[in-house]
Amino acid sequence: MKMQKQNTNQVQDQNQKTVIPKVRYHPSIQTPTPGAKPRPRQAQKTRPAAVRPPQTGTGSKTVQKNQDADKTLQVNPGPAVRSRPDGGQKQGAQKPLQRTASDPDPDRALPRPEQVPLGLGVPLDRRVVEEVEVLTRGQSANQDWFTWRKNRITASVAHRIAHCRFVNGKTRTPPSSYLSDITGEGRRVQTRAMSWGIQMEAQAVCSYQRMKSAALGRPVSVQDCGLFIDARRSWLAASPDGIVTDNRTSQWLLCLEVKCPYKHRDRRVEDACRDDRAFCLELQDKDRREPGTSPSYRLKTSHSYYTQIQVQLAVTGLRLADLVVFTLKETAIVPVTFDPDLWEETVSKLEAFYEGAVLPHLRQKTRQDTAWTPEL
Repeated sequence: MKMQKQNTNQVQDQNQKTVIPKVRYHPSIQTPTPGAKPRPRQAQKTRPAAVRPPQTGTGSKTVQKNQDADKTLQVNPGPAVRSRPDGGQKQGAQKPLQRTASDPDPDRALPRPEQVPLGLGVPLDRRVVEEVEVLTRGQSANQDWFTWRKNRITASVAHRIAHCRFVNGKTRTPPSSYLSDITGEGRRVQTRAMSWGIQMEAQAVCSYQRMKSAALGRPVSVQDCGLFIDARRSWLAASPDGIVTDNRTSQWLLCLEVKCPYKHRDRRVEDACRDDRAFCLELQDKDRREPGTSPSYRLKTSHSYYTQIQVQLAVTGLRLADLVVFTLKETAIVPVTFDPDLWEETVSKLEAFYEGAVLPHLRQKTRQDTAWTPEL
């Protein structure tokens, strides 16, 4: 009788099916063949799976030239959903967003954006932060991304706001165009330069993965991501172009930001640095570089891209980022580290603009909408 029971248990174990977790690849992985046109990002509306705290990798090297790796990179982005770190502590320190068993209702519906209160002292539930990031993947190809960005200061406008006359006490009137960008009231304009950046991003990401994997000596991949909202400052958000992960450990290594300058699309990055004073990068040791060696680049701390990446690092909780500057002649990978001093100065100005310009604008708009509402 005992032997028969053991045999029955063995049969049941054999009949059990292995559950394979779903993976979601970055859009660039969908176009691996040379010459193929990159596909637009597609939004994926899924509920988050189990999460784990992000970890920051070290030891990354600066890569300057676009060189193909000898071996084909085997990409394995891992699970589509990982933890999103909390935001808002001094010097950018973050706590990982981690689903706990104590959640009384883990399956409750995600609130609509208009149901989420906005204000300087209004935190956001970690579960909402997690699910919004997943819901808004695909970014500009996803309407939810626009909806959840509305009425929030995002990384892409942070530099302009931090340096505007209103924040620095030189005028009492905030720029109306800045308010329109934040509230979503302005027109969505896509310039030729923006279209070029969208078109070339997939190719730039594929090139980056090959180069970064070769530099680190281990395969990495770029995970698609959506909108990260700062859980402590729900009025602040950022959308990196991707999260770089270690294929073997699935650890978060760094943020990725990709720029494809249309103006310099047919030039080497090195030439753009020498000839364009407004270019985002500058050459390091340009007068002491040995002949035949690759150039080394640095992101100008005064440039808007530097502020943009600092916001991304603060909101995601990561300490490292790579800026990829891609042209048809060269791919430059420039490391950027979190700058706590600049961040403290920047976030105070962003908060001042939100309190002194955005919130009054939203209150006035609410009063106007109420006044125009017809009686039934």
